[in-house]
Amino acid sequence: MNVSRRHQVSPYLVFFIIYNSQVGVGILSFQKTIAEKAGYDAWIGVLAAGCLVQAFIWVMYKLLGKVDGDIIDVHTVAFGKFLGKFLSFFIISYYGIASISVMLAFIEIIQVWMFPTLPSWLIATMTLMLVYYCISGGFRVVVGLSFLSFVFPQVYILVLYLFPLKIAHFSNLLPIMNHSFMDILDSVKSSMYTIAGTEVLLMCYPFIRNPDESKKFAHLGVLFTTVLYTISSIVSFTFYSEEQLQTTIWPELSITKVIKYSFLERFEYLYISMYLIIVTALVSLLLWCASRGLKKIFNMKQKYALLILGFVSVLICQLANEPFKDLIDTSITQMNLYIFYGYIPLLLLYFTLFKRGNQSG
Repeated sequence: MNVSRRHQVSPYLVFFIIYNSQVGVGILSFQKTIAEKAGYDAWIGVLAAGCLVQAFIWVMYKLLGKVDGDIIDVHTVAFGKFLGKFLSFFIISYYGIASISVMLAFIEIIQVWMFPTLPSWLIATMTLMLVYYCISGGFRVVVGLSFLSFVFPQVYILVLYLFPLKIAHFSNLLPIMNHSFMDILDSVKSSMYTIAGTEVLLMCYPFIRNPDESKKFAHLGVLFTTVLYTISSIVSFTFYSEEQLQTTIWPELSITKVIKYSFLERFEYLYISMYLIIVTALVSLLLWCASRGLKKIFNMKQKYALLILGFVSVLICQLANEPFKDLIDTSITQMNLYIFYGYIPLLLLYFTLFKRGNQSG
């Protein structure tokens, strides 16, 4: 697939695409989930999950490089136009559902911590207006926002880890590896949902200039986020007791309560406000993938696909209740595990054999 050079981004920007796709509101609460069975050893599961994502990056580049296109092109070449688009639709659906999951989580944080009476549809509409404006500028603008979400506020947020470390209890981490292999494996599975997101490369690949040169930046991006999540989990584990951790919904967000300034009593207000940039960048990336996919599958203009996705997102955000939110999170976890870490490697195997069959014939 040929994409005009003026619509493509430089290879080094893949680092920020990967960072943006993996870091969302999940980092505020994942410490509780991964520690449910593995306890303070759960940080080991985060490192193991990062290694699996590195392998997934290699698989994606290998698969997409065979057709020099996105996942829709891969499906079309492998299975034909009709079946290919049918299978691609499931991949595209994932991006749409994932964006709704991110928005629901952020809306819940805003309503619990800042504005309890603010209606969900209003928060969703305001966020999606920013997202629409961003995507309307093209893929380069989406990547530009990813870059900004890294420079500000992520670099600043990293400094905030120094405050809780002043009263940390590193003895909480000892003894290391005192949980079973199956408990560590459970923390790996829980971590996979939190650090998911690299699958956006399946749609972004044609918009990367010199994709082969971008591989190292993709791996570096995963390395950075893996280290970031590991540091975040260790900071939380040394700050909370295991009992406190299981009763704290957003461990990283609650930690910010220890930060006190004479001129700012509720630092978490500023913290959550800064996260709006990260959430807007992530939803923009996911909805760009979804609208781009719908454009190719149904031959429709991307702005119409984006408007449809935006309307559906606002509707779901307003009507969703707790069981429905849990259903969306569970669906995303299962789709991520089976589609991307099960189906995509099998697709690479099938595609490799398919190409070999043609060559031998």
